[in-house]
Amino acid sequence: MASGLANGVLGKLGEIAARAAWNEASLLLNFKNDFKWLEKKLRQICASLQAADEQSEQNKNVKEWLIEVRNIAFDAEDIIDECAVEHLYTNTSQSCVYNCSSLVFRYKMAKRIKELKGRIRATIQEAQDLKLFYDVSHLSLPSTSTSGSERTEELSFLEKDLPAVAVDYKVEEILRLLDNPAFRVVAVVGMGGLGKTFLLQHVFSITKHRYDCSAWISVSQTYSLRKLQCDLASHIDLELASQVSGLGITDVRAAALIHDKLEGKRCLIVLDDIWSRVEGDLISRLGLPTGSSNQCKIVVTTRSRGVAENIDAHIYEMQHLWEGESWDLFCLFAFRNREGNRPPEQLESLAHQIVEECGRLPLAIKTVAASMAKSSLPQEWESKLGQLKKVRNAEDPILNILKLSYDCLPPYLKSCFAYFSFFPEDTQISLSTFKIPSAIYQDYVIYLWIAEGFIPQEKDREQWDIGLDYLHQLENLCLLEVNRVLSCYTVHDLFLDLVVNICKEDECEFDIPVNETRFRRLLLANKGVYTNVISERPLLCKRFLRTLSFSQNPGITSVPEQLLDHVKVLRVIDLSLTAISTLPKCVGKLKLLKVLNLSRTEIKEVPDCVRRLKSLQFLDLSFCTSLQRIPDWIGELKCLSYCNVIRFIKLIEKRMPKGISQLSSLRTLRSDLIPLSTEGNGFFNIKDVCNLIDLLEIRFTLKDARTLKSVEDGILDSLVKMRFLGIENAISTTEGDREESSLPAFPEKMKVMKGLQKLRIVRFSVPSWICGMENLTELFLTECSDYPSLQKMPNLQLLILANDSKCRYLPKNFGERGGFPKLANLQIEDFPLLEELPALEEGAMPRLEFLLIDNCPLVKRVPEGLERLRRLKVIRVVKGEASGELEERLKEGGEDWNKIKANNPRIQIFFE
Repeated sequence: MASGLANGVLGKLGEIAARAAWNEASLLLNFKNDFKWLEKKLRQICASLQAADEQSEQNKNVKEWLIEVRNIAFDAEDIIDECAVEHLYTNTSQSCVYNCSSLVFRYKMAKRIKELKGRIRATIQEAQDLKLFYDVSHLSLPSTSTSGSERTEELSFLEKDLPAVAVDYKVEEILRLLDNPAFRVVAVVGMGGLGKTFLLQHVFSITKHRYDCSAWISVSQTYSLRKLQCDLASHIDLELASQVSGLGITDVRAAALIHDKLEGKRCLIVLDDIWSRVEGDLISRLGLPTGSSNQCKIVVTTRSRGVAENIDAHIYEMQHLWEGESWDLFCLFAFRNREGNRPPEQLESLAHQIVEECGRLPLAIKTVAASMAKSSLPQEWESKLGQLKKVRNAEDPILNILKLSYDCLPPYLKSCFAYFSFFPEDTQISLSTFKIPSAIYQDYVIYLWIAEGFIPQEKDREQWDIGLDYLHQLENLCLLEVNRVLSCYTVHDLFLDLVVNICKEDECEFDIPVNETRFRRLLLANKGVYTNVISERPLLCKRFLRTLSFSQNPGITSVPEQLLDHVKVLRVIDLSLTAISTLPKCVGKLKLLKVLNLSRTEIKEVPDCVRRLKSLQFLDLSFCTSLQRIPDWIGELKCLSYCNVIRFIKLIEKRMPKGISQLSSLRTLRSDLIPLSTEGNGFFNIKDVCNLIDLLEIRFTLKDARTLKSVEDGILDSLVKMRFLGIENAISTTEGDREESSLPAFPEKMKVMKGLQKLRIVRFSVPSWICGMENLTELFLTECSDYPSLQKMPNLQLLILANDSKCRYLPKNFGERGGFPKLANLQIEDFPLLEELPALEEGAMPRLEFLLIDNCPLVKRVPEGLERLRRLKVIRVVKGEASGELEERLKEGGEDWNKIKANNPRIQIFFE
């Protein structure tokens, strides 16, 4: 396992040494020959790693050799990175290479390189003595990316329609329990890996619309009552004071507020993953109403019958899969690219034996099957069977089976997957911006990987794209679980245990060290750490520290100066969800810092020391409600690629600093709508945006006619790489100056943004050319008009039409044969004059799963042909002023209800 991490780092070093743009930093020129020597020797070491890995468990000397190789890899990377960024701080160029600062740096670096060379020579000699080394001068370094053809096939499971295996009848059993008025609390009990959470996701997705409110809360092993209360409050539209600091109202008062909010309402609350007996009754301490007259339904998942008994729940025991179910599940993941998901004849017998060795446990079956999905050689299947037979007799066979899946990963994915130890248990990695209040974004995971050097730089691909590809690979290997209810990734508890153990071997600390020890990552997220604790225990051996996370510790109100002083190679600082209000000045000395996460803190201003972080790529200031402004000097952060300023206080009347236009590396500006203007009035000037030619994401509003004219004239046509765009027409018009019906056309010059994937348009007339945007997957049209032939968009998956006060009929061609081939989610909201929805011809909207009709009072029936949509799971009608006729036809026994249910009996139909 250690060699996997080392190999990934070595691959990155070899690439740097071979491909570095030497002219970018003159200091690199001084060590060019040294770096070439390092690359050559590191390639030789790489050739020894596989043999060493195979012997490390039995041979102590080999294991120690691997540890030294890993340390050499880290130290070599530090040297190269420090050389690469030094010019950003000294302004060194060819003409002034011999200035004093440069000479001092070169002297120190030459000394370190000399020492490193000596260590490498000794390591190679030891490899020869251990008979690990053999000459492969033409050896290719490990690949860190899939080829173009492979990437085309490597689709995320999110994009596939996978059938649920061995779930349907269990869902029906849980639904019957929820319908029983005698059961207020239901506990799904079973060992880890049986699929408890997966089952409840299905139940939650098809039942939540029956209730006035619903919430999915992950509890985890080391839960915080206040955090659970805040998570619950965010789902039920309740504001709890001091959510970050934990001060203000007490837990008892918070529970009373939650109880009052839910009292008398029909609600569904899922408490996922309660580990052991908790202090008192967790349900009542949260504030959930459970009286006999209450309509609140609570479902928990737990591994412990004691937990279920403690909360007086009706127990539903999860069982292992039956033999046929195990086989079907295995085939679904191992042979998903074959017709009928069935194995070739020469593998069928081996496949059956492998399924038997997985012990009818869904998690083990899925991960083993996914690891074999691209293997067609019988000898590889025989090898896997032999490995499984060995671990079945181990002390913890399930964990050892999962470890086999980890061991099969290529080195670059081993490093990436092990890094999930960075996050606390049950962390949700959101696939969308606003989906889950307490979740992190997938962007953050990718930037952490970039900061650690796990993602290579390629000429023709963005590092972010490569990172997204890695996430999809881990998902398809079933190492990441997809929660389709919340649209997020999670890591199963058993896998988290595995990666934490791996990282402990690779110099990660998960508690503040008491004794002298060497560590490179200190991960204390959600550990109940307080400021006085980190002040009283100075970090030992901190000169090696690369990553520091104090996230989700509201007891941390400040960061002591001595904590970060003399830390030279720190790449990541995560202080999110702490109560800090400022940063120590020494942060400005962190020349290699690439990630700074201050989201949801009490920081009042961005400290001046941050302007000296010339290597910074990722800055998160989202939900910093005390933050007053973004400083103009932000433009000095030349490497900044990602800046998140969503929902910090008012965005100071939504003004952005001029300095942002100087961020030539900026890819993502994640914010609320930013007003654009051509005037020098303090708003974001449209010319500022034009300078951000590599921008991938922005949301803005047009405040005046001159700005709209500039956009129509193509002033933004330099933003050809844009993927996520939100644009709102907010130009005020005097009465009679413009007819309300004559909305301006969406600017045609936007056609240059061919790579757009998500588009949000507010108050524009939608042009027909938008249908040619082949990469668009999500389209939001609010207060728009003139809907063109959107049904021809080949990859559109989500369509939201909202707030149209004039539309009486949607285009009939919306329902034509073959229309909307990939549309899964259609939402029509606030159409007061809409009289009917287009009829659906055979073959229209074949993948539609969710239909929302919200406040369309004149709509009297669902579209004709809707009953043919076999994938449709939910029809949701928010009545508002909805006609009684629509409700009559859709309620149980109604004309439309009978027709739809006859063809699709599992569909759920809800009225709100």
